[in-house]
Amino acid sequence: MKYSTLFLSLSLASLTMQVHAFELPSIINDHVKTTNTKVSTTKTKVNSTSNQTSSLMGYATDKLGLSKETVTGGLGSLFKVAKDNFSIDDFSTLSKSIPDISSYIKQAPADSSSSISSLLQSSDISKKAASASYLDSAFKKLGIPKESLPIMVDTVSGYLDSNGYGKAAGLLKKGLSFL
Repeated sequence: MKYSTLFLSLSLASLTMQVHAFELPSIINDHVKTTNTKVSTTKTKVNSTSNQTSSLMGYATDKLGLSKETVTGGLGSLFKVAKDNFSIDDFSTLSKSIPDISSYIKQAPADSSSSISSLLQSSDISKKAASASYLDSAFKKLGIPKESLPIMVDTVSGYLDSNGYGKAAGLLKKGLSFL
């Protein structure tokens, strides 16, 4: 009886090993497919971010008829003013819709406000006046006519709205309505 139990156990173990041997390639293939899908998804997200930024740039240069460098500086100036005047939550919403917003801001002309005007910026009105003055100066440095400011705001808002970022578009228009 002991020999038959031993023989039966070995036979079953042998069959189980063969079944697992057939499943192993399938398990490996499933793991490779999952890993490739994760890598592909990550690449798509990175490409999507780059495409979104270049799409905004292409959209704005076409609408405004200005060079890429000029539009980049102009958008950076607008986004800098938005950052200075928006609440943290509102600017965060805008930032999520424009992934490279910080690179635009870095390309905006430097702020040349004096230390006296910085001290006066404690009130909301003086902060908005300083922002309007900054934009006037920045646009002048970039060679963008003053009259293009509302068009630029509308262009960015339109781009955001048409790409599913209606909330960010509304925040931008409302937040920069003092200009």
